[in-house]
Formats: sequence, C-alpha cells, structure tokens
Amino acid sequence: MTDPTDCCSPHQRLDQAIAVVQRHSFTALLTNPGTTRISDIAETASHEAINVAEALAWLQDHGRLERDGDHLVGAHGLTRRTTSHTLTIDDRTLHTWCAYDAIAIPVALGITARASTKCPTCRTTLVIDIHDGALPNQTAIVLWMPSGPCDNVIKDFCSQANLFCAPGHLATWRATMNHPPGEPLAFADIPALARRAWADIAQKT
Repeated sequence: MTDPTDCCSPHQRLDQAIAVVQRHSFTALLTNPGTTRISDIAETASHEAINVAEALAWLQDHGRLERDGDHLVGAHGLTRRTTSHTLTIDDRTLHTWCAYDAIAIPVALGITARASTKCPTCRTTLVIDIHDGALPNQTAIVLWMPSGPCDNVIKDFCSQANLFCAPGHLATWRATMNHPPGEPLAFADIPALARRAWADIAQKT
C-alpha cells in the first residue's frame, strides 16, 4: 500500500507541518500558564506531520513564532512577552502581538473575552468586550490593517495593526508614519478576516 504522504510535494508537506506546529504552539500558549518547551511541541507535532524542524525554522524566520532557546514565547498572535495589547479570558490575562490579534482571536474562537490596547496617537486605553465571539457596535474606533510587504509578521504587520480611538487619530498616525499602505476597517469587517486567519484553531475547538 502506498504511503499517503508520498502523494504530497515537499512544499505541501512543509505547509502541513507549519500548520500543525502553529496550532499546537497557539493552543499551549492559550491554555498553559506555565512554560512550554519547543521540544515538546515538536514531539507532539511529529505525530501529525513530518518536516517539523523545518516548519519551526520557517515560522521563526517569518516572525510567526517566538522562542527563547527551548522555551516557546509566542505563536499565532499570542505571546508571553509583555506588550501593550492584552486579552483577558476568564481570570487569565494574555498578551498579543498587536491590537488586531487581541480582538480577532476571541472573535475567531467564538469566546467571551476583554481586549485592551492603546491608541498610538493619544495613548488612550481602548477596552473592547467581546461576548461569545461578537464584537460590540463601535462608531468611532477604527482598525488599521497593513497591506504592504510582509516577510516577517511581527515586524511588518503587527507593528502597524493598531486600533485608533477616532479616524482623525488614524490620519495623524499615518502622516507621521509616511502613509504606510493599508486600509481602515470598521468592526463589522473584522469577523470574516478573523475566522479565516484562525480557522485552523477554531476547527479544533
């Protein structure tokens, strides 16, 4: 009998390993308040995919996974680093790579959470309560979604995927940043993007 993996190209096999490693890393950060070892993630992922070591290297090189030696630091939007973006689920507060992650992750997973971030222009704290994956109706707050080259998610995307308390503050920020490419999004436009970005997680929960 032919091994089913023989039907996959090397690129397809790496894509599968990337998805598996990313999913297990995210789940560990979401559910485990303690330290998670990269070697444990790799061992678990190896039961579902090959090329796990290559997948780990690719994710790290492209700013999709953070590590400190054998310790997992961040993956798929969640991080154990202290950032200005937090996500509180039940009685646990997590950090995210950007404001978009903080509001999009609970939307994608259909859970209740509180997201907190700061408007980059005035530094006002913005608190967003998400109930069962539903965002509130917001008339002023706007999300900036970058659309430029993205070789490294943390550096190229997350550094600019911010929430602003008003369109005027977004305009001010864009001017100071030399008008980076992207588009403003209202809250109503976020759920479809979020569910697509974290579909691999939502399908397993």
